[in-house]
Amino acid sequence: MKSIQESVRPNIKQIKPFPQELPDLSVGEIKERLGLDNVYKLSFNENFNGPSSAAVKAMREAADKVNFYPSSYSVELSGALAGEFGVENTNLLLSNGADEMINLVAQTFAGPGDRVIFPSPSFGAYAVAARMVGAEPMPVPLLDYTVDLDAMLSEVDDKVKLIYICNPNNPTGTMLEPAKVQRFLSKIPSHVIVMFDEAYMEFTPNPKRLTAINLINEFPNIGVIRTFSKIYGLAGARVGYLIAGKETVCVVHKVRPPFNVNGLAQAGALAALRDRKYVEDMRSINDAQRQYLEEEINRMGMNFVPSCANFLFINTGCEAGIIYEKLVQRGIVVRPGAQFGAPGFMRVSVGSQEANREFISALREIMGVVV
Repeated sequence: MKSIQESVRPNIKQIKPFPQELPDLSVGEIKERLGLDNVYKLSFNENFNGPSSAAVKAMREAADKVNFYPSSYSVELSGALAGEFGVENTNLLLSNGADEMINLVAQTFAGPGDRVIFPSPSFGAYAVAARMVGAEPMPVPLLDYTVDLDAMLSEVDDKVKLIYICNPNNPTGTMLEPAKVQRFLSKIPSHVIVMFDEAYMEFTPNPKRLTAINLINEFPNIGVIRTFSKIYGLAGARVGYLIAGKETVCVVHKVRPPFNVNGLAQAGALAALRDRKYVEDMRSINDAQRQYLEEEINRMGMNFVPSCANFLFINTGCEAGIIYEKLVQRGIVVRPGAQFGAPGFMRVSVGSQEANREFISALREIMGVVV
């Protein structure tokens, strides 16, 4: 008798399920596993300040209508986003977080025998999306911790159907200048789809200037994926979206499940988008707290990659896995660099003032022992 494993597609066998290691658990699960009452989770790049009060109020009100299906096209939210970015409703498509959109794009444009290019280290979802559709993942190493556009371009051949670019890049926090992006796109064949993952764009000094949304009319083969999970503090609501040319949106829509963004999430995202002061406040708070971390890390004699986002990629100068374990013992969970192929590094989210100070205090103590 044949086993279940024999029925699984070969490309699916290559995919690992989402991990259950400490950095990937919820705060409640971490507390239970460690047996601690107080933990600081600095591994998911979440907004420690919580969502806009307007978003919470809108979701509570929407709960009264949860017995009805929501708008499958997220009409009101799509319209508000279109107005925000100066595009048409037909340039927008909503998803269950940015992760789902990454998968939908792969399902639409890539398949067995195709190649999918993405930077490395970067967000792990790109490789998973490629394997899921039977395409070959093609990681391209960073150059000076930044996405290497020239190296990506050199990998483009007839088999390449899709390119993902994380900008700012996760885990390094580095940015690509619009002029360089524009030159890169001018050399990419029109049949190759280029998707910019701008999950952290709102944290940058000038999001409206730096975004690739400005280029979608010039280059019909590109798209921009955004999320409400980061600066808007709605990670638990799962709202992402694609801004792209109308033809691109139309074909990706064919593989989008109906009602993929629930009604509570739509209401919360709409209210969060309208609360402009909240977003500006979050950017200012993040800048101040990131600067604090940078200054304290410098004082300890360690280096870090200058970041435009809400996290830092820190070079510990030693085996970061040891530091990670000692931080865990103190209830502080960061992202070990070994997961990115950089064992001397760790990625640390910019947390609340309290969390950041606890992290620095613990790190200072640990480095005094390890170094």
